[in-house]
Amino acid sequence: MGQAKEIDFKPTACMLCSIGCAIEIQVEGRHFKKIRGDKLAPSSQGYLCQKAARLDHYQNHSERLKQPLKRQPDGSFAPVSWEQAIQEIAEKMKAIKAGHGGHAFAYYGGGGQGNHLGGTYSGALRAALGTPYLYTALAQEKTGDFWVNGELFGRQSVLPLEGMEHADYAIVLGANPFTAHGLPRTRDVLKAFKSDPARTLVVIDPRVSETARMADIHLQVKPGHDAYLLAAMIAILFRENRVDEAFLRERTTGHEAIRKLFETLPVEDFIEASGVPAEKVYEVARGFASAHRATVRADLGIQQSLHSTLNSWLEKLLYLVTGNFNRKGGNHLGAQFAPFIGHSKKPGEGAVTTRVTGMHEICKLFPPNILPLEIDTDHPERVRALIVDSGNIARSGADTRALEKALRKLELLVVIDVAMTETARHAHYVLPAPTQFEKAEATFFTYGFPVPYFHLRKPVLEKEGDTLPEPEIYRRLLVALGAIPERFPVLERAAKLHRRYPGLNVYPAALAATLKLKPHWQAYVPVILYATLGRALQEDKASAASLWGVSQFWARRFSRQVARAGYTGKPAQQAEKLFQRMLDDPRPIPLGEFEYEDLWKLIRHPDGKIHLYIPE
Repeated sequence: MGQAKEIDFKPTACMLCSIGCAIEIQVEGRHFKKIRGDKLAPSSQGYLCQKAARLDHYQNHSERLKQPLKRQPDGSFAPVSWEQAIQEIAEKMKAIKAGHGGHAFAYYGGGGQGNHLGGTYSGALRAALGTPYLYTALAQEKTGDFWVNGELFGRQSVLPLEGMEHADYAIVLGANPFTAHGLPRTRDVLKAFKSDPARTLVVIDPRVSETARMADIHLQVKPGHDAYLLAAMIAILFRENRVDEAFLRERTTGHEAIRKLFETLPVEDFIEASGVPAEKVYEVARGFASAHRATVRADLGIQQSLHSTLNSWLEKLLYLVTGNFNRKGGNHLGAQFAPFIGHSKKPGEGAVTTRVTGMHEICKLFPPNILPLEIDTDHPERVRALIVDSGNIARSGADTRALEKALRKLELLVVIDVAMTETARHAHYVLPAPTQFEKAEATFFTYGFPVPYFHLRKPVLEKEGDTLPEPEIYRRLLVALGAIPERFPVLERAAKLHRRYPGLNVYPAALAATLKLKPHWQAYVPVILYATLGRALQEDKASAASLWGVSQFWARRFSRQVARAGYTGKPAQQAEKLFQRMLDDPRPIPLGEFEYEDLWKLIRHPDGKIHLYIPE
């Protein structure tokens, strides 16, 4: 009897923060009767926070979409067939592109929080429409921070992480991890700090947050004055010779320039502006510098505040000038299995800009707060059509009235989602997708160290209603636009043979030959993978086809690290083993095993060094 009850639990994951803890769900009908941490998952080891208790609400929301909808002249919505919806949308897209060009389109979203797999196919539609304009909530939140990463480490897609689990001294600012989480086994880590008198937790926050109540030291900075506090602390480090000179010489450039900058900084004036008692500022600066292992955990509180970009530079300088980088207990870079942001050139060097406001891209992304200005104008090159996938810009954008007014002016608004959101209510067409528990899904927040894990979540419920997974929606749109054919007979046969005999490399060779004959299909490769290799997979795993390509790139770049995790052979063989394990294993799997020395190769400046001084 007990064994039967255990079988009722199905492994999956929570997707309500970037960690994606593995969980098990007991299903009763279409509801989640019980949710618990998955003790067999090597990544989260049974950890569970309060957020997962709400997952049934997301699955059985009253606004769930179950059929395609088309807006009627009176503003109401009527069900339509998929064939009608796809054909009419494609015809409108063709007309807008013919009349105004690809810049008349914009795209928002591309995968909800922790549900990124469908988004891997969206770039193919943007390519077919000829638009570079990708707007996301992430662009509004973190592009300043990403820009700083690009200046320091050589690419905006290079991301530093914190090492709180092994740190003796940790500073948390702009974050309340006790409630928001965002760290592996967050509350266990915080409790470990609190119970160990040899470790120090510092929280910088204007508010007495839940995390601040656990801290050894709480610096209650004035709202929006974090930059004054951080700059003063760094100036103290230089003045008192508490920086790591050897690290600065060997690993960085620009350290002399920033030394001059901070040595002339009026420390006492900055401390006074911060609102924090001077003795506390000195105590924390000295404590951080003298700690054996020190780290900084920073998040949206300083990245969406006054001086946000400056804040990001300063908090990184704090751990860099003390040498707490790419070593145990310090901050460190993380290898990304499937980077969800790119790297953009600078203005004047070829960066893409918007036609109305002239905003330039960062990380290949554009901030949604400018979108109303790009739409609601008489400018001849304004945005006229918007595709929204797994996003709700009408509520997540900063100016709801301006956004709703702009959405009403669009000639075409297509929303792909699981629920009738506020944005969907403005759409001309609403295309329903299965929920994250009714299809294969995954998150690309694969930041574990030394072992990053990846979890291809399998469906725990049958899909409900007349819904289609996102890759199928994109495939049908590309076919209707004339970008790709309905079928790929040669590639489909090669894919089936490849699944039986991967060592023959039939499918990779056929795909390479196809792209050589039709190089313009290169932009559609993820959808082609879905349409060919996906057909050779089990039906409920077809959406994972793009991961085959991602695995190939990963194994080529990190073959040595992949081998440490047990995937032997040449990179192509490693990739096949990795992909097959993703398909087979219901729980997170190791992607590789890294050492701290490996992380220095992630720096992308030609000299391999961190460039501390940013002239801007």
